[in-house]
Amino acid sequence: MSAIELSSKPTRVLSIQSHVVSGYVGNRAATFPLQLLGHEVDVINTVQFSNHTGYNSFRGQRFPASHVLDLYAGLEANGLDSGYTHLLTGYMGNSENIRAVEEIAGKLLAQTPELFFVLDPVLGDDNALYVPQELVAMYRDVLCPLAKLVLPNQFEAEQLTEMKITSMLDAKRACDKLHSFGVPNVVITSINVEGDSSRLHLIGSERNQETGATHQFCISFPKLDGYFTGSGDFFAALMLARHASLAPQFSGGRMGALARACELATATQAGVMSATRGYQAATGVPISATNLVRGSRPADMVRGFELRIIPSQHLITNPAMVFTAVNI
Repeated sequence: MSAIELSSKPTRVLSIQSHVVSGYVGNRAATFPLQLLGHEVDVINTVQFSNHTGYNSFRGQRFPASHVLDLYAGLEANGLDSGYTHLLTGYMGNSENIRAVEEIAGKLLAQTPELFFVLDPVLGDDNALYVPQELVAMYRDVLCPLAKLVLPNQFEAEQLTEMKITSMLDAKRACDKLHSFGVPNVVITSINVEGDSSRLHLIGSERNQETGATHQFCISFPKLDGYFTGSGDFFAALMLARHASLAPQFSGGRMGALARACELATATQAGVMSATRGYQAATGVPISATNLVRGSRPADMVRGFELRIIPSQHLITNPAMVFTAVNI
């Protein structure tokens, strides 16, 4: 089978996360790759901004939970809430929106117990939270038990598990802790390992909830310098799309779908980020430690780092398979 691996059965995704008018984060980064890989997508936006918050300024609104629930109620009123096979969530921003997602997920699971909930616990990065501290426990205690796949970065995994990650062994233990919350599939999207500054490592772990059997693996890839925003949202969408298409091949408790999905998603992610870095370099706008600091980023530099998703769509459908999952 080619790398395209389009969905062989109808999949319908409800994606609840942020939205921007210009650029590619949240639903703007997630919708196109999901559709291109053969999945129907409906979106509910938790915020609508002019641009992402990595720019020095932005305009727009953060929507209250009542807005999210009202839109879902509109779907219910017209029978449009039936048939969802997947739920994808990203930036929530406040505890009320987490409760709204809990309510929506509960209703969807009541209709479709096999609903596959992909949870991107957007809490922070680079050792800093950009949401209220109270959201950490809510993601862990409220949403993780409902999810089938959780996709934290290193910092988010440390927050959720209350464990410091500095090695592969630490990451494996963190995955085990996340499994203990009821999540069968865990991907820590990138970790820095002490003594290895040139590469990042994805750590994946899938667990058969009936037998307890666990398959853990690592994918290593070069670290790419630059300022990338929306890459986590893009990756989460790729993981949902790939796993949805692969899962039927791994029925009956067989494991391996998660690792293969990670190989495909990582290949696309690396290709798009490399294309983005090349595009930014061609703009001639220099990057330095100074202008990467929040509040001092030139808008033309940040714009150069907007993910090159549309020009790179061939990398979504047929990525160059240069990364392999290695069992750990």
